[in-house]
Amino acid sequence: MSAARSPRLRRILVVLGIWAALTGVAIAWAVALDDPVGAGSRDEAQPAAVGQIADPGVAGAGDVSAPEGLPPLALVVDTPMPADLAGLDAREAAVRLRDRVLAGGTADEWVLLGSLLQQLDRGPMAAGAYRAALDLEAGDVAAQVGLALVDGATGAQGAERAAAELHRLASAHPRSQLVAFNQGWLAAYRRQVAPAREAWRRTVALDRGAPLGRTASSLLEALGNASAGRNP
Repeated sequence: MSAARSPRLRRILVVLGIWAALTGVAIAWAVALDDPVGAGSRDEAQPAAVGQIADPGVAGAGDVSAPEGLPPLALVVDTPMPADLAGLDAREAAVRLRDRVLAGGTADEWVLLGSLLQQLDRGPMAAGAYRAALDLEAGDVAAQVGLALVDGATGAQGAERAAAELHRLASAHPRSQLVAFNQGWLAAYRRQVAPAREAWRRTVALDRGAPLGRTASSLLEALGNASAGRNP
């Protein structure tokens, strides 16, 4: 049965679309901004990727939109939008944050900018932001997931590469809810229900009460639980 005709696959796409619409920024595109800009050695270096971050309102070459009217594939993280960006649309938040990081941003702020740029379908600029985060904090897991999802939005082959990279990251970081949830997020965009369900079950098992655990629980509930005899 094709993805377009499968009730189960149609429902997962509908659930994701509704959730993204309700939250306004495709669940929670923010990361915690615990360190003030300019505090510590992490903020002293100006990453080489700075020159790649242009006007978030200008489309970049090679950007690929998500299917079925969903928001563009983007990194989903588990913390609230910072207070000074809350209430802004994605473009306004990205412009404000771009100006902040160009003055000397933290790795977390670069990751947040990358996720906002992905929401705006600015894949190449988002990749530059994630590389800037890695310049400041080598091994940053969120930045690595973000880079994988940038590749995943480029087409079928990119999605295959992204899935393989997220599998590698999940093996390296088995306690990371962020990796597990985004594995499911990518699988859902690829219309792969079983892998999405498995990844979100792992997300819930890691911490049911955390934001990503609660979100994964909601998505699993909407999909139905085969073990309970419910079918979506």
